[in-house]
Amino acid sequence: MTERAYNADSGAMRTAEQRWWDGPWPWLVYLVFLPLPWLWKRPDAATLIASALAVAVFLPLYVLAHRWQGGKLFGACAAITAIGIALAAWPVGWTVFPIYAASAMGHARPRRVATIGIAAIAVATTVTGLVLSQPTLWWLPGVLLVVMTGGGTISREAFYERTQALLATQEEVRRLAGTAERERIARDLHDVVGRTLTLVALKADLAGRLLERDMVATRAEVEAIADAARAGLADVRAALAGQAGGGLAQEASASIAALRTAGVHPTMKGDAADVPANAGAVLAMTLREAVTNVIRHADARHCTIHIVADTGHARLVVEDDGVGFSRSEGNGLTGMRQRLVAAGGALHLSPARPGTRLEASVPT
Repeated sequence: MTERAYNADSGAMRTAEQRWWDGPWPWLVYLVFLPLPWLWKRPDAATLIASALAVAVFLPLYVLAHRWQGGKLFGACAAITAIGIALAAWPVGWTVFPIYAASAMGHARPRRVATIGIAAIAVATTVTGLVLSQPTLWWLPGVLLVVMTGGGTISREAFYERTQALLATQEEVRRLAGTAERERIARDLHDVVGRTLTLVALKADLAGRLLERDMVATRAEVEAIADAARAGLADVRAALAGQAGGGLAQEASASIAALRTAGVHPTMKGDAADVPANAGAVLAMTLREAVTNVIRHADARHCTIHIVADTGHARLVVEDDGVGFSRSEGNGLTGMRQRLVAAGGALHLSPARPGTRLEASVPT
């Protein structure tokens, strides 16, 4: 398939991989109309010589005109038109040359220039036919073909440009989709792995403290570590498959258990079941990251989780009495904000005297 690339410097449409039948060569078949008048009037030697010289000069100009832009293209088209005008007094189909000139002029950029050039070729052809008092049938079809061929070339080149722009847009969409998917995986893995490793570390510390005093409790904590690791592995697999994040009610229960494991007293307000599933999935991942931050960074004793289902919106408020509000955002908060914005929601952080108040909202 032919690949056409748009040259931004010269505004030229050029062929990157061009098959021979896509180039100027097949159109040379229309040179058969040059000797058409000879069917009813035998040419003399002068006519044959003039026609041969005209074709010899025309061929390299025509081929080069399909590679040139700017002044070179205009000069080649003017020369090809002049060849036809020079042959107008001879019994030959001289309008073939202006038609070829219009075809080449259709490649000019910008399109306004191509249109003006084609119009000039049509006018020159008309004036030549009128000045030489030729029968209308000799030059009018040529003028019509000049306009049609030039306009067809402009339309074809515009189609190529639109197709190339569409392909570039599709490639950009694919690139952005890949980037978005990588960012999603990074956010989900950050949330999933952060929670799991935090719980594993807490329970490992607890098991270490219980090892010398209570073997039964130690065994229970080690088993809980194994369970947390297996659950974390399942969450990682789900994140990579694009299925991370369970229901809000499930995540609320897991967050309360995690807070208690970390020695933080949890308070739950509201009913997660009142939040629709689509909004609940987004708030569940937000709650997971928010509680992980409380456990890891806040050094809090109490944490309140408040879930509100208003008309058209669902809100999640997580408030702790820890070390206080920090205006710097890490990867977790950044990912949380991006996830909420993508769902049409918002994230607000504020001091809670003492501690930090996090409020997330998302449309239902």
